[in-house]
This record gives sequence, structure tokens and C-alpha cells, in this order.
Amino acid sequence: MRMRLTNAMAALSALALAHAAAIAQGPPPANVRIDAAREESLMIPRSVTGEIVSLRRTLLAAQAEGFVVELTPNAGDSVEKGAVIARLDDTIAALEVKRAEADLRAAEGVVMEREASLARLRRDFERTKQLETRGSATTSSLDAAETAVRTAEALLVQAEALVLADEARVALAQRRLRDMTITAPFDGRVVRKETEVGAWLSAGDPVAEIVSLTELEARIDVPEHLVGYLSQDLGSIAMSIPGLGTNADTTARVISVIPQGDSLSRMFPVRLAVEVPKVEQDAGADTVGLRPGMSVTAFVPTGSVEPVLTIHKDAVLRDDAGLFAFMAVPNSDPNNPMVTGQAIPARLSRLFAAGDRVAIRPGQIRPGAWLLVEGNERVFPTQPLMVQDPPAGTPFAGGSGASPSDDQPGADAARGDN
Repeated sequence: MRMRLTNAMAALSALALAHAAAIAQGPPPANVRIDAAREESLMIPRSVTGEIVSLRRTLLAAQAEGFVVELTPNAGDSVEKGAVIARLDDTIAALEVKRAEADLRAAEGVVMEREASLARLRRDFERTKQLETRGSATTSSLDAAETAVRTAEALLVQAEALVLADEARVALAQRRLRDMTITAPFDGRVVRKETEVGAWLSAGDPVAEIVSLTELEARIDVPEHLVGYLSQDLGSIAMSIPGLGTNADTTARVISVIPQGDSLSRMFPVRLAVEVPKVEQDAGADTVGLRPGMSVTAFVPTGSVEPVLTIHKDAVLRDDAGLFAFMAVPNSDPNNPMVTGQAIPARLSRLFAAGDRVAIRPGQIRPGAWLLVEGNERVFPTQPLMVQDPPAGTPFAGGSGASPSDDQPGADAARGDN
């Protein structure tokens, strides 16, 4: 018993020593890559607002009257082209089809009968004609036979016309029967239902509204003095769509400027094609997270070029308090010569995107500050850093171990100053 207690105490002592050693060593360093904040001369854009719109939106309506006996989808459901949205009571329409088809068969029977009668009268006419040439038949009998043939031909034409009329009645009855089933005209989603099972619909009454999620574009309103900077030759402009979350920053291609502005606001609508990835969804190729009605902010060029502070877009992180980035501040570790920096968080205020960089307002981050652009997702404040492939001449190359000074970007943040 005493031996077991001794072994347990020894094990606990070993764990305590290991824990103390781990604390003494501190947190493990993070492997990161860095990029410098720099001042660049860029065209300053102006932000304008707009929304995502669907190019295909329809309010399905009943083409015939009747009671709703089936209403399949609910608001938000995906539907494919040709999918059944609603069915009306088609009992009477089906009976009308059967009656029209019966009338058609009867008319076709009359045609067959009159064709046979015409053939018989034509044979009689030919025999009477031969007898008349031999003097065995009178001219009046020949005229009567010819009149009978012409009368039979007229009756056949009449019967064939009745067949055509009955075929049209069958087509109309079948169309009315098809109209009792309301289908989706394209792939999309149901926005809302306009009726319910048991309701009576007249022709033209709404059933459901459907929008396409595969044919979307952005519409923005641009002041008239900026319209001249937008054209198809411009290419893409920066855009922010808050509804996309982490993918909010994207680009949009100018499709066209609608040549009709508002007479009061002097704003012109502009169509933009949003350039975001696509994935396969339940209703076809669906733009990732993009939905009609989402707000957008587009950054329209103004022609004014000014110096602005830019950082790499991969340096920007987000938490509950907003946007921030980790600065790499020189801070060497004598026990590990590979550790040459320390991660210091810095809040930032974003202005606009410019390619793979982001313009920000000056603040804690200054030109020349080194920011984490790879491996920064798992970094925590004050964590030691092992900078991979550091740029030559930086404090992170060659294990310089220099400590922050007043002339090094990030020194204020390292001391805790804001």
C-alpha cells in the first residue's frame, strides 16, 4: 500500500514538473508570412448603394377558373422548370375533352361514309357515260349522275370541315385541361404563395411568385457626374455585399448604364454582373449566398488620384468588435533563434478594395508596418512568431532580434499605445 502511494506521488510530481517546464517555455511560436503596409497613389472611388435583383421574376397566375385542389411548394422552396406548383379541379375539363374527342370520331365516321358514297356515285357516273355513248342511256340520266357526284363531293368537303372544327375543339379542351395544372416556367425559388387549397380562382388570379437565383445582377444608382467614368471597357469595380459575410468583398463587371436617369435626383441606374464563385445547389447552379434584395455598396471611380494606405487583403481579420490585423513586431527569443517577432493586434477601418489590397484609414497601422498574411487565422495576441521567407533587410531576416523602437512601425502598438 505504501509502495503504491509512493509511486502515485512520484507520478504527480513528474506531471507538475512537466507543467512548470511548459509554462516556463511559453506559448509555441506560429509559422507565418508577412507583407508590408504601404502608401500608394490610387483613384479614390465614391461609394454608391444598390441591390441585387433577379432578371427573372414572375407572378404565376391561373389561366382557367376552378377550385384549388393541390398547392405543392411553400415559400422558400426550390422548384425546377416544369414542376407542379398548383392543380385546379379538372373533372369538368376532363369530361369536355372526352366529349370533344367523341364528336371528332363521329365526324371522321361521316367523312368515311361520304367518301364511300362519292366513290359509288363516281362509278355510276362512269357507267352511265359509257351507256350514253352507245345510245343505251339518255342525256338527262347522264346529267343526273353527274349532279349526284358533285353533290357528294360538296357533302364530303362539308364533313371534312366539320372534322377540322372538331379537332380544334379537342385541342381547346385539352389546353383547358392542361391549364388546370400550373407549373414553374423556370428554375428558382418560391417567394410567396398567393392562394391556398380550397380557394376559387378565376382566370388571371395570382397563385405564387417565383424568382430565379441563377440569373442575378446588381443595380446601383450613380450620380450623373460620375456616369462618364463607367463603361463596359472599364472592366470590374470593387463591391461590398454585407449579406455574403466573409465573402462580402468582391468585384462586379459593368454591363451597361441605363440611358434614362431620374429627373429629380439625376441618378442613373447601372447594371453590374457580380463576380462570385458558384456551387451546385438543389435548383441548379446557384450563386453562393447571393439573393435578390440584398444590399450592395459599389465603389465608383471619380477620377481623383490621392495617396492612401493599403494592406494585403489576406491580412484583414474580423471578430465581434470589427476588423483588425496582426502586426509582426520584432521580438527575438534567446532560447529559440528562429523566433524573431511577436503578434500584436491592431484595429483598422476599411475604405475600399483595390485588387488584392485594401485601402484603410491611418491609425495603429502605419506605412511600413509588417502584417501577417498567412497563418494569421490561428494566431493569438503576443504569440511568438517564426516568419517564413522574411524580406531581406527586415528585422525578421537573419535573427536580428531587434526590439521595437520609435522609428519602427508598430512600436506604439507593442507598448500598448493607441
